[in-house]
Amino acid sequence: MTQSAEKEIVIRPEYDENGRAYYRLPNARAEDNLVVACPKVAEKVIPVIFLPGVMGSNLKKLDSDKKVWRADLFQGADALAWTTKSKEQRKALLDPLATEVDLTGKVLYDDLDGRMFPSRAARSWGSALYKSYGEPLHILQCMLNDGHILIDNLIDGTRRRTPRQLLIGENLGAEKGEEALTEAEVRRSYDYLFPVHVFGYNWLRSNADSADRLNRYIREVLGTYRDRLAVNKVILVTHSMGGLVARHYSENMNGRENILGIVHGVMPDLGSPAAYRRMKTGERGIVGAVIGADAANLMPVLAQSPGPLQLLPGKAYGMGWLKIHSTTEKMDKPKSDPYTEIYLNESDWWRLCEKDLLLDEVDKEWKAYQSRIKKDAENFIEKLNGKYHSSTYAFYGASEKYPSDDHLIWQQIPAPRPVMGMPLDLPVCRHVAGKTFELTSSGGAGDGTVPLRAGRIAFSGIRSLLAADVDHEGAYAAGDTGKENGLSVAMKFTLRSIIKMASEVTSCG
Repeated sequence: MTQSAEKEIVIRPEYDENGRAYYRLPNARAEDNLVVACPKVAEKVIPVIFLPGVMGSNLKKLDSDKKVWRADLFQGADALAWTTKSKEQRKALLDPLATEVDLTGKVLYDDLDGRMFPSRAARSWGSALYKSYGEPLHILQCMLNDGHILIDNLIDGTRRRTPRQLLIGENLGAEKGEEALTEAEVRRSYDYLFPVHVFGYNWLRSNADSADRLNRYIREVLGTYRDRLAVNKVILVTHSMGGLVARHYSENMNGRENILGIVHGVMPDLGSPAAYRRMKTGERGIVGAVIGADAANLMPVLAQSPGPLQLLPGKAYGMGWLKIHSTTEKMDKPKSDPYTEIYLNESDWWRLCEKDLLLDEVDKEWKAYQSRIKKDAENFIEKLNGKYHSSTYAFYGASEKYPSDDHLIWQQIPAPRPVMGMPLDLPVCRHVAGKTFELTSSGGAGDGTVPLRAGRIAFSGIRSLLAADVDHEGAYAAGDTGKENGLSVAMKFTLRSIIKMASEVTSCG
């Protein structure tokens, strides 16, 4: 008698309420000669935590549901309500002590990951500004959770490559630590699950305070997965100021033992003169609509907010980045100390903070501002300088397409003449002793906010450093996801870095 050929079917894994994989086996008779294949899938977890940049976390009024800062609608249209706010209202609403993180922002495909992980909302995706991070977070999680493609290939007999496999052997052009992924590294990455969490923080408060909250959040995340952990550590992925929060936690709070590695994107490592420019002239676009489009509206907000003040250039940035050029003399500041010469300066017109714009009790506000510069800004900036996690990967903007404030120039110009319909006093100008000065930017290479010299980390132990053609806010833009290998170089670098870190995990539990 001829024996019937065995029939093989592949069963997809399902997940229980604890995120454990199981398989539903079909009912069959022995004479059917049915062979059931249950693909082995990853069980051990390495959590990934994303830290947004300044203005990248949703805020609400303290102990209230009243929203303060959100951008859930197309192109941030919901920020338009700020255009009608007075400077007094703006200062009151954007008070670091009267605001807290809002976890209820828009989340893209909340339940897409099924029961493998907690929902995306439960992983605090709603704390991130949707306009900036909605799609990038989704793409990052999909890249780190692409094992289903391998199962599809088994079932359908196809050979489609995953985003991780597409990176095998690809040279990304990193100036330091350029090392393409190997097949073995990518294969090993499928031994782990990488749930992406988000740590939203109050960007108005000191980054040291946010680092303290990060400490608690990391412990909560590790506790969520408990015995599912591959290693009792997390991977941090940061954007802009989020990198400063992560580094402070890692290097100044003994947090390094809880971190497998860090990917920094467009971090203002040494600060940026853009922080000075914003305070003196206001900001444009949606950002300006919220925090202020001129000094009168913006200065009262920034002067009371330690976080943004910690983005000012520290001593390591270098001297002479503020230039005052008149027809009779030229000055370069600072000479030796930006804190005393510029930030705490109370008399020169080109000083950072104009006391008469602080609103409320001016003398009291000025003393509070001085304290923030000394205790919050200077202390934070100088103690963090030169300190990095031992497993640091970073990319920065280095494009001429995005002119950045390497240095600033107060340039004397002819006094403007009245033009019908145009204001005589422009935000970028100051009138001093019969002279008119305009603040202009050097317009050097960078990402439009962080100049090249502040973004290019000078850490000899860095694992990999990539110069990228990115703008600051859109640094983690996904690229053309409709093409097989259309991911942006920043996303590819981030994915590669995470896989490199995971390849160093040697033990479980």
